Amino acid sequence: MRRALSEKIKALRSDKGMTIEELSEKIGVSKALLSQIEDGKITPSIATLIHLSRCFGVPLSQFTGVKSAEKFTVVRAHQRKEVDRRPRYGPSKTGYHYKALAAQEGISAFHITFEEKEENEKAFFQHEGKEFLFVLEGRLELCIGDERVILEPGDSASYQSSHPHSLRGVGGTAKAIAVVYGE
Repeated sequence: MRRALSEKIKALRSDKGMTIEELSEKIGVSKALLSQIEDGKITPSIATLIHLSRCFGVPLSQFTGVKSAEKFTVVRAHQRKEVDRRPRYGPSKTGYHYKALAAQEGISAFHITFEEKEENEKAFFQHEGKEFLFVLEGRLELCIGDERVILEPGDSASYQSSHPHSLRGVGGTAKAIAVVYGE
């Protein structure tokens, strides 16, 4: 999936007659990061995909593979696709396993399984946009900067994704619905 995504991004950039440097300046992402994305070495964040879709004038679904209907989107349980959003080595470097639920322009929803991780294994992420979480199962630790909260089934949280944030299962795996939307 990562290879197909990288080829699609490279083709769209080429169709627009843009260099990596021009695209980098236009969407506010480093040239080195874009090169790694186009080489298929890393998977872009949803925020980067939102910027790319706006820059290229294509729907976000062209990158996520989740098609949206004219008025609404339906994704049946058996149609959910695994989404490789974070680099993983072994079982999972970050401990996040994504399944796409639905997407409209500028907004994506995921069913995420968070592995149990030790305190020293936390990975912090930071990107444009906002996030909403709804915990389905287990206990989920949300860290934003130095602040920490444990969320349990039925709890929800929302926050600016521009703040460094980390999520991990506590006492086992946790499952949540996450909605990510751009500004």
